[in-house]
Amino acid sequence: MQDEDLKKSLLATISAAEMQKHLHVMSGLHRRSGSPDDFKAVDYIVDYLSGYGIPVQVYEFSSLISYPVGANLRTLVPTEREFHCKTRALSPSTPPQGIVAEVVYVPIKDGTPGILGDDSLSDDFQGIDVRGKIVITDRGGPDGVLYAQRAGAVGLINAWPSDEDVIHEMIASPVWGTPTPESASWLPKIPCVSVTKRDGDILKEMCNSGTVKAILRTETDTAWRKLRLPVAQVEGTEEPEKFVLVGGHLDSWYVGITDNATGNAASLEMARVFHQFRDRLKRSVRFAWWPGHSYGRYSGSTWYNDNFWLDLYDNCLAYNNIDSPGCAGADDYSKLTAMGELKDLVEETASMITNMECFTVRPTRAADQSFWGTGVPSMFFLMGNRPKEKSAQVGGSAGGWWWHSEYDILDKADIDILVRDTKIYSLAVLRMVADDILPYRYARLAREISETLASYQREANDSFSLELVMNLAGRFAEKAEEFDARVKKTNVEPSGARKVNEYLLKVSRCLIPVLYTEAGPFHQDLAISMPFIPGLYGARKIRTLGKSSSEFYYLLTKLTRERNRLALALREAIVYLDRAIAVMSGE
Repeated sequence: MQDEDLKKSLLATISAAEMQKHLHVMSGLHRRSGSPDDFKAVDYIVDYLSGYGIPVQVYEFSSLISYPVGANLRTLVPTEREFHCKTRALSPSTPPQGIVAEVVYVPIKDGTPGILGDDSLSDDFQGIDVRGKIVITDRGGPDGVLYAQRAGAVGLINAWPSDEDVIHEMIASPVWGTPTPESASWLPKIPCVSVTKRDGDILKEMCNSGTVKAILRTETDTAWRKLRLPVAQVEGTEEPEKFVLVGGHLDSWYVGITDNATGNAASLEMARVFHQFRDRLKRSVRFAWWPGHSYGRYSGSTWYNDNFWLDLYDNCLAYNNIDSPGCAGADDYSKLTAMGELKDLVEETASMITNMECFTVRPTRAADQSFWGTGVPSMFFLMGNRPKEKSAQVGGSAGGWWWHSEYDILDKADIDILVRDTKIYSLAVLRMVADDILPYRYARLAREISETLASYQREANDSFSLELVMNLAGRFAEKAEEFDARVKKTNVEPSGARKVNEYLLKVSRCLIPVLYTEAGPFHQDLAISMPFIPGLYGARKIRTLGKSSSEFYYLLTKLTRERNRLALALREAIVYLDRAIAVMSGE
């Protein structure tokens, strides 16, 4: 970044007092999507931004939203005992009398229990008859419900993997956003509840000791509800149509201070600060506060992606996802989130602000990451984490045990950490909207592609060849190294820089939908774990299938098509990167 004075002035303007004010307001609002408190929060955002002269528009749309109402779990055999439990959003209600069935424990055969899912889950049910039974499992993600349902279970009990005495609110559906006629078939059809690890251990021991029968009752309030989505934009001066999208979910379980009132406060403060320096920005910053995150499986960000797809495709430079910053004790920045082309940017800015060595991981399929199909590079998701010994197995709040519970109140936020995290976000966004050439770097992305393909080829052995795409990945890596080296020492005229940036944007639009999705540009994959280059992931198991079996030829056909999809994306990315290099070379 060339303008050091702008950087220092903008970061110095970030105010702890302003964000503290926002947190106090949010601490009085239980922001269930589509509820009166949710709309009060929208009104507060609009009034605050309007007070600074920041243009803001509120969109209204209908979404399938689900509120958990209540649940009851009682064993009948071998003994009568009540277990405290909670049902989940978009879990179906049982009949008023509940369902009575045998309870079967399904242990995890491979992988790690958690709420984000695991590709090995389907193996858990092999050799275990769960038809007509209630499953108890350590799997906490929507895929747990999905595979139990497929196996014929009539209900699911999730025993939490970490031992906090809290039951975390959750959503059961794997359907990302508002369902389509096709994806509606994936909505949960069996009721599910959560219990603590302690109670889960008791139930599992009962199952291991003999027959267990239980009665399970659940009630949810699921309906089409009107949602409101506020969006504001701080205009740049040279290319106002180009923008970084800064988004975070507005809805919360209870008052949700660290998930995600702290994120809402950070976004509001960034809007105020960037507006103050708007005459020194080349490009724009767009801010959105998503509804439908916890109660509609990211339906707000998905609606926005669907309805502004062309604008996002043509103009969105990056998505800065803000979720759970500013948590008490969150001093570990070793797992920041960024796609490959933004890893250098995120690590550099975080290290500059924290004076720590910071590292990045690939984004997971969660938390309003709704823009992969559109080809928008993503940076951040969760921010810092609590130390491992003080961290629960939860999906946010920096690993805080209070996540998605009534205990996520003001004392769980740390305003000094929130200021630090907001500075990290702000510096990364500032680089995106003020640097002459966008701060994309491709060498690490290229290595990740090549390493992944090599891994898949080793697993496939001679059952399927990835030689075509591995060769193209090698050519892309050569161009990536050349680009990254050249951009560090190149000064380009403004018109040339714009041309370079257009080519770089095309690289992302080519690669991201293939590297991160199976559904492609216009649809959403399910909210379950997604491997890198998911379309070719099946290459890992093709050699385990009999070469004369239908399953082998089905998978071979799919892999061939996915190889073509990646080959085209890599070939086009090479062309665009080569054109960017040519412009920087003065050709």
